[in-house]
Amino acid sequence: MPNSKKLIIDGAESSNIWHCFDDETPLAEAPAIISLARLQDEGAELVAAGKKLGVILRAGEKQGEDVHALKPFLDNLAVVAIEFPVYRNGRGYSAARILREQMGFRGEIRAVGEVLFDQWQFMHRCGINAFEVDADVSLEAFQEALDELSAAYQPAADPQRGILWRRHN
Repeated sequence: MPNSKKLIIDGAESSNIWHCFDDETPLAEAPAIISLARLQDEGAELVAAGKKLGVILRAGEKQGEDVHALKPFLDNLAVVAIEFPVYRNGRGYSAARILREQMGFRGEIRAVGEVLFDQWQFMHRCGINAFEVDADVSLEAFQEALDELSAAYQPAADPQRGILWRRHN
C-alpha cells in the first residue's frame, strides 16, 4: 500500500527520515520517534547510545500527555510530533506554543493525525513547522492555507502581534 501522507517542513516537501517505534520494538539505527513513556523510561540510555531521538505527544482520551514532561529531554530531541487525533481536539496548539514560547524548543514540531487545510495556518502560528498531510496536497494549496488570513486577533508563537495592537501604533 503506498504511503498516503507526505511531509512538509518549513514550507517545502521533505523526505521523512524518522521512524515511529512502539514501546516493545527495539530501535534501529534510523532516527526514532518514540512515546513519551518510553522516553521517560529509556531516554538516558538511548541518548548515551547516541540515538537520534524524537517523541510523540499523544492527545489521549482525557487530558492527553503533558508537554512539560519533555523539559528534561528537550536538549536531546530533534523532533516533537504532536498528535491531532480529531479536528476538534486543540490540545496540540497549546503544546506547540508552550514548547516554543515557554520552553524555548527550536527543533522540529510536527503535526500528525487529523491535520486539515483550515487548521494549518493556526498550527503554524502556534509554532508547528512540520506537517504530515495527505499525499495529494500540493505545496501551492499548503501555502494558500498559510496565507489565507492576512491578520490575526491574538498573538501567538509567530512574530505577528494581532490587529488589536496595530490600532495603537
